[in-house]
Amino acid sequence: MDTHHQKDKQKDNNHDEKNWLEWLVFGISLLMLLAIFGYLGYQVKTYNPSDPEVMVEARHDPSAESPNRYQVTVMNKGGTTAEEVIAEFTLFSNGKEKETSELQIAFAPKDSKREGWVIFSVQPTASDSVVARVKSFKKP
Repeated sequence: MDTHHQKDKQKDNNHDEKNWLEWLVFGISLLMLLAIFGYLGYQVKTYNPSDPEVMVEARHDPSAESPNRYQVTVMNKGGTTAEEVIAEFTLFSNGKEKETSELQIAFAPKDSKREGWVIFSVQPTASDSVVARVKSFKKP
């Protein structure tokens, strides 16, 4: 009976041995985990928080239904998200303000671009320039 028990125990030990494929998968998984933790550690060490730097651009982008439409690009080059961005656009003619329009964007994450459109009632050709500026934003 004792020899029978030793043979069963020997069979169990043979099944516990890992083959080369299992070791290869284990090694690759371990290397991937170490690489991910190393990358995350590097990101934490080199992270430099900074305030949002929000900029805005506007270009005339007429359509058949909206000939007075401008395409707006809001960019955040800063290190954190800007919330509730309000951009203001003013049409000027001969140095005098003709019309003002606003665009609000809920979130502008860091290093992002958001697009929108503003529509004026005055013909853009009747104005000299469009001045675009960021009126306000919050830091969440």
